[in-house]
Amino acid sequence: MQLPAHILERLQRLTCLPATTRVQFRLPDGSDFYLLVGGENGAETGPLSAIQTMGQITDPHLELEMSFDTLKDIIDGSLSARHAFLLGDIRYTGDRELAAALADLFRVN
Repeated sequence: MQLPAHILERLQRLTCLPATTRVQFRLPDGSDFYLLVGGENGAETGPLSAIQTMGQITDPHLELEMSFDTLKDIIDGSLSARHAFLLGDIRYTGDRELAAALADLFRVN
């Protein structure tokens, strides 16, 4: 699944991110992907870039595990990411502050 451009744009405006952030999405259907967010050319300051790549990355800052349908509903705006977490539909390991910040990227219609 490809995250929509507006989500990646909002991600680039987050201020709580470390210089380079790795977020792994794990989906049971095997379509795992990760986001690599960081300054251009690894710079600590300046504009951030957000790149989505299929597969897995080593040593992610945050790992999010959910079903494809949960991710689709969150992206479509029909399900709140916070609500899905509270229901147990999203499991995470890693940086709690980053997980909370990512939940704010997705708006519910």
